[in-house]
Amino acid sequence: MTKLKLYILKILRFPVRVISEIKHDEYVRRAFANNAFDGALTFLGILMGNLVLDEFNPAVVIKIGLSTCLAIGMSGSFGRFLSERAEKKHALRQIEKSMLTDLNESMLAREGENKTIMVSLIDGISPALALFFPILPFFLANANFFSVQASIILSFILIILVLFGLGAFLGKTSEENALVYGLVTVAVGFFTSLMIFLTSKYLG
Repeated sequence: MTKLKLYILKILRFPVRVISEIKHDEYVRRAFANNAFDGALTFLGILMGNLVLDEFNPAVVIKIGLSTCLAIGMSGSFGRFLSERAEKKHALRQIEKSMLTDLNESMLAREGENKTIMVSLIDGISPALALFFPILPFFLANANFFSVQASIILSFILIILVLFGLGAFLGKTSEENALVYGLVTVAVGFFTSLMIFLTSKYLG
């Protein structure tokens, strides 16, 4: 098999590997849930901010949303990569000192590097995806397929679905009531909306 085919296979298998890591690795799963939650609430803040201003422009929401999506994704990926790499290298150095040997080319070092890359990617992808989906209705509104009001409502529904899905995922992971977990995360979203509204209205 040529190197190109191997490379293509790795790319095709990557989503499957990501899903597997999220399902079976506690550390990766926690990074996915925490950062996706951050992404959803970040866009909720953008949405509420525009509503409070009462100058709702789909094109502006798209630009702010996409730039925030890019920023939070890059920040999550590179920030986590640098911090995880430093921690993994530190742990490896400690093992080397105790074993009096060089482990740079060892399986332990390679596993640490692979884990660092995987966690970094998930750290960046999960909030960006959770933030990106609620933006989609505004593309339709900007192209005059939807009214602005309809895009706002649909965006809120998508945020609620993302929050509920994350809560249900955590509930299933903890082997507790997925419905209750989902409703709790949705309640956090509503509480966040209320706090943003009150803060903007009375402190702005």
